[in-house]
Amino acid sequence: MESYILLLHDRGTPRPQLSPEEIQAIIAKYKAWGQRLRDAGRIAGASKLEDGTGRVMRGQGAQVRISDGPFTETKDVIGGFYILNAASYDEAVELCRDCPHLEYGSGIEIRRVQVV
Repeated sequence: MESYILLLHDRGTPRPQLSPEEIQAIIAKYKAWGQRLRDAGRIAGASKLEDGTGRVMRGQGAQVRISDGPFTETKDVIGGFYILNAASYDEAVELCRDCPHLEYGSGIEIRRVQVV
């Protein structure tokens, strides 16, 4: 079994105003999806990333430029991640088909984790 990182992309656009109950219902969907995969031994780790914070480092030769992140000039931000155990890309895709993140017009980038 190999490991894949699922990067949860969001468009970075303002979210619609939701009631606290609606927000809790969305969170419950994510928790239930993640728990189902944990119970099946498929999730090795996961976290939501803090909104609107971070640093971006870029190197050019000996110089390093540090700026506030995430990338403000892009229309896409990474809001969280999962580490998923799957036999192949195809299986990883199948395990993600019912991820709540896709219900809201957002995307999931799936990348195999290379052992170094």
